[in-house]
Formats: sequence, C-alpha cells, structure tokens
Amino acid sequence: MHNLIDTYSESGDIQDDAKRKFEMHLTAVERFEERKDASKVAKHMESFQLLLDQQLQAGKMSTLAYEDLSAETTDMIYQWK
Repeated sequence: MHNLIDTYSESGDIQDDAKRKFEMHLTAVERFEERKDASKVAKHMESFQLLLDQQLQAGKMSTLAYEDLSAETTDMIYQWK
C-alpha cells in the first residue's frame, strides 16, 4: 500500500495532504498487524476505505488511485476477517 501511495503521490494522483492522512492511518494498521490483531486490522482498514471515499469526493486523489487503493483495501479486509 505504501508503494502505491508513493507512486500515485509522485505522479500527482494523490495530493500531499491526502498522502499524509493515508500514511498515518496505515502506520496504525501496521501496529495491529504486528500484534496479529485481525479484528482491529479489519476495522481500521474499513475506516481507511471511508478515508479513501472522503479524499476522492474532496478531489484530493484521482479515480485511478482510488480504484487501486480501494481494491488493495478490500483484499486486506478479507485477509484479516
């Protein structure tokens, strides 16, 4: 996910303020992953999806970036449920 965010940020598909929000959120998710806390990983990835929705609606990211990150988010939620 971090690589996708970096790539889309460099291409201008994700604005810097959205990138910071995404990175902060994923840092919290990583902590739960390290602890193998599946329910919290899934819960935080569901809220990450809401963040993606908000940033798309606010014009802070492209549709392409949204679709790719949303697909990755969905995959992670299913992996941890």
